[in-house]
Amino acid sequence: MTVLVAEEQASNKGEIGVLGAASACSDPSLAFPGRPAGIAVAPDGTLFVSDATSRTIWRIGDGGERVTAAAPSGGLPDATGAGRQVLSPAGLALAPDGTLVVADATGHRVWAVSPDGGLRLLAGSVYGYRDGPSNEALFRYPSDVALGPDGTCFVADTGNDRIRTITPDGVVTTLGGSIYDYGDGRGSAARFRRPEAITADVDGTCYVADTGNNAIRQITPDGEVTTVAGSPPGGDRDGVGAEVGLRWPTGLALGPDGDLWVADHGNGTLRRIGHSGGSTTHLRLPGRRLPVAVVSALHGQMVVAIVVLDDVRRRTQACLISVDAGP
Repeated sequence: MTVLVAEEQASNKGEIGVLGAASACSDPSLAFPGRPAGIAVAPDGTLFVSDATSRTIWRIGDGGERVTAAAPSGGLPDATGAGRQVLSPAGLALAPDGTLVVADATGHRVWAVSPDGGLRLLAGSVYGYRDGPSNEALFRYPSDVALGPDGTCFVADTGNDRIRTITPDGVVTTLGGSIYDYGDGRGSAARFRRPEAITADVDGTCYVADTGNNAIRQITPDGEVTTVAGSPPGGDRDGVGAEVGLRWPTGLALGPDGDLWVADHGNGTLRRIGHSGGSTTHLRLPGRRLPVAVVSALHGQMVVAIVVLDDVRRRTQACLISVDAGP
């Protein structure tokens, strides 16, 4: 196997461990056909990876064994027997009780999968936009979810250019955003363009990969939106604040020390953003290998889901790599 980063980058930015990716994703234990969309990690190190192409959620043990956590033909069946299905599992978040929360992008819904595999609809139904009780609320292509300390579910409602919340008792509200644009502000005065990734800290502050604006945004619990790093039209450079050049960031996670880790998809890089808003490029993937999602794992590691574009075979493959999150 070969690691997906140049040797000198590994020595400068931290040790790279290969969980499953060879140079072409050929027969590694954690490579699989498809396109990863979301990733979550359990306290015991078990990884969950969603694959929208096969409509599958994989469960990967700490020893590298891979089993299907939920893999339907045509979607995940609803345990209520109502015939509803998860059509396209995207972003994932894991609750303390082991429940896996799933953003269903093309189904315009958010689901909860219990540890025994039972499926429960949290909110959403048809394509649209509406706040209210869970059975009335509407989403448009939700791409990611995150859980706050009180159990609130934050939703990157990509197609509506908004960040939504689902309370534990099932009420959906809009935390920030309105029209397709760029701007800081409170609540509906803030603007997003196709936000695709979200994470939350222990204080209930959430961070958003504002994908279309090539920026990382922060939202306080009262809905105040500010820009941490990046700005439109984007680029490919390190710096501080608005100087940071990102191109189509699709993954975001908080590291062990509170730094933000960004899957800078369009640039094929993994970037680290410190508390001051300064960015460093932690690794740059060679060839047509693009990071999609990232999560903080055990032992000070960040796990990155990447997609490898194979133009010859006209297909994509997914792999996982681990990166040392140390200084």
